Amino acid sequence: MRKVILLFVGALTSLPTVASAEKERKSPLTNAPVIRRRLELRDNRFEIGVGAGVTIGQDFYNALLLQPKLAYHITDWLSLAAVGGFNVTPTWKTTFNDDLGGALPPEPSDPSVTPSLKSPYADEAPYTMNRIGYFFVGQLEFIPLSGKIALLSSLFSYFDFYILGGAGMVNLAGTGAAAPACQGSTTHPCHAPGELYTKTELAISGGLGAHAFLARWLALNLELHDLVYKNNASGRDVNGDKLADDRDLQWTHNWVFSLNFQVFMPFKVRISR
Repeated sequence: MRKVILLFVGALTSLPTVASAEKERKSPLTNAPVIRRRLELRDNRFEIGVGAGVTIGQDFYNALLLQPKLAYHITDWLSLAAVGGFNVTPTWKTTFNDDLGGALPPEPSDPSVTPSLKSPYADEAPYTMNRIGYFFVGQLEFIPLSGKIALLSSLFSYFDFYILGGAGMVNLAGTGAAAPACQGSTTHPCHAPGELYTKTELAISGGLGAHAFLARWLALNLELHDLVYKNNASGRDVNGDKLADDRDLQWTHNWVFSLNFQVFMPFKVRISR
């Protein structure tokens, strides 16, 4: 009985020591990275490239854009970028523009005829329309999702998705359409008020993007921008005050989808521990 009591007392006195030792012992995975030997494809790297963009849903003139991009990745999930677009198709009309031209009446040859329509004649409308000439935006890119994807169970590619936001400027240029016969005429003036709006407007930019890495130094870059700025694309009286001026400007959403090939530098990729 005495031996049992001694063993019981000894066990009780050793419990704090065992608990302390268990507390001091650390797991070998403590403070270890979630993913070991990971390719740091973005962290502290530059990317530069060029591609093409196209506008979506424009009123009168679409634009095919030559689009360069330069970016610096501050971390693996945050980067700063500058994007530009230069319109190389200034005369690319939308389907709506073609339909509108066919629906508007021609200007009457007799100057004594009093116009009965509030809409412009067919040769008046294109003269006051504008289009995107070029744009520049600076943007912050937040990358919440990245990883590796399998294609056809045999090809593997690294990818990332990001959210972008920023600001810049958009140049609104004229279409170059010839002035109608009524322009400047005192005997037969244009009956519908219109004024070509050409200006470089400040713009807000937002959208989404993605990289698909073809190699550790080369990626296919997809982006969708929404350029928000004030415009009067038709150059016509919008508010009904019988004048075409800055009071007719409205906030517009202008979507641009682009595809670029981006080179990442330095070419050698750092591998995490």
